[in-house]
Amino acid sequence: MKQCLSLVLLISTATSASASATGFDAVAAAPGSHRVLMEDDKIRVLRVEVAPGATEPVHDHRWPSVMYFEQPQPITYIEYKLVDGRPLETQRFDAPAFNATQTVRREAEGLHAVMNRGTKPFVAVRIEFKEGNPSHTR
Repeated sequence: MKQCLSLVLLISTATSASASATGFDAVAAAPGSHRVLMEDDKIRVLRVEVAPGATEPVHDHRWPSVMYFEQPQPITYIEYKLVDGRPLETQRFDAPAFNATQTVRREAEGLHAVMNRGTKPFVAVRIEFKEGNPSHTR
């Protein structure tokens, strides 16, 4: 389980080249699964919810973050790259559900989508740090 979790985090970090400048910010590109709970000039707090069997639209996250998994589910993580201005799938992999109430640090994430393979909604809270990784600013 820890190896798979590490793989998910490693791959999502390795593809963190942001396409937000082209309109793939999570809130704009995937508003059905990303709702802003609070935002100011330093942080943005998102509620992320993906229905069972659903795949959210392609999007990215340009800032490092912390994610709290309120109701984790098994997912398929799908990565994309831009080709002629359009997202092209490059790989996908299945990941088991995180532990409920697990919290993880994330780097900025490149183009991706999440498919919920579970039987309940996938629910998480993501706190994005607009000024970078908070552990590096002390």
